[in-house]
Amino acid sequence: MKWIALEPIEKDGQACMRLIPLRFIAGLRNRLTPLHGVEWNRQDGWFMPKDAGNWKLLQEIFGRDWIEIRTTTKPGIIREQRSALPVQQTPVQILALSKTWEKLVIKRYSMSTMRAYRSCLELFFAHYHERDPDSLGEEEVKAYLMDGIKRKGWRESTQNSHVNAIKFYYEKVLGRSRMVYDIRARKAESLPGVFSQEEVGRLFKAVTNLKHRSILMTIYSAGLRVSEVVNLRKADMLTDRGQLFIRSGKGKKDRYTLLSEKLKPLLEEYLKEYKPSYWLFEGQDHGQYSVRSVQQILRDAVQVSGVNPYATAHTFRHSFATHLLENGTDLRYIQELLGHNNPKTTQIYTHITKRGLDKIRSPLDFL
Repeated sequence: MKWIALEPIEKDGQACMRLIPLRFIAGLRNRLTPLHGVEWNRQDGWFMPKDAGNWKLLQEIFGRDWIEIRTTTKPGIIREQRSALPVQQTPVQILALSKTWEKLVIKRYSMSTMRAYRSCLELFFAHYHERDPDSLGEEEVKAYLMDGIKRKGWRESTQNSHVNAIKFYYEKVLGRSRMVYDIRARKAESLPGVFSQEEVGRLFKAVTNLKHRSILMTIYSAGLRVSEVVNLRKADMLTDRGQLFIRSGKGKKDRYTLLSEKLKPLLEEYLKEYKPSYWLFEGQDHGQYSVRSVQQILRDAVQVSGVNPYATAHTFRHSFATHLLENGTDLRYIQELLGHNNPKTTQIYTHITKRGLDKIRSPLDFL
């Protein structure tokens, strides 16, 4: 299912693109703010000049796989989509969001971070209705966070996401001094869930499609994030060296990780049958495979196999690290394979592994 459709349209002698939402998109008006010359009217709906800059921005905002390209105009009624925000943004607030987006682009933040910051700021600005964002200070920020915690039941991670977005606006966009470090939530020290090796085997057996099984086995065998597996190119598979090259992983870091000997023949079979052109895993239109599709593959496999229903694709990454540690791999090597900057991030797996625990007896056993 696509998010939007683009159709050619001519306005006042100028070649334009008409944007048609194919499903409800929260905060659509603000999402389109960075586009050059974007307008809306009752007759044509959303439209903008047809140029390379707008096309690039649309791919960044919605993702190439979620845009339907139409070569001719199809009949139909174009309806304005209302924002899901409690109130419409004022022109001053829209300008503030536009400046923030521009700053995020210049500083080369990831698209997921850019979208998260924009969403948080939309809600923050809407909370204070028609007030100028520049007039808000630390007390207003604290009051907003207290409202989110008490009335909406925000978790620690949600609170910190809003703090990060607000800090970025006031410190990076407006250039104010640091102001909100004392209102960041203390994170809960929770342990990630992992599959047992028997559960991993059951999951793989539950997937009959060759491409789907190849994707899941690649994630587990190399300890990949979902974004990393969809960004793999054919050229990143270094078969002779037994490695996968991960380009611009989290934090825009390159790294090498493992290419399993058991995975090689499966990938060779997959490449022979599906013949991807550029990306290692491609969709039906030979475009980049989507993160949502990978997540759906795992959900289907979990349902069929009967393993932990709360598992996600990231559970494979946690399982990769835990199983390596249980098999005697040094924690420093696991840190490199996962691409962690801080060894403390990797040390969490020492609290999950069963290594050594099976030799320890409870004091109850001695009674």
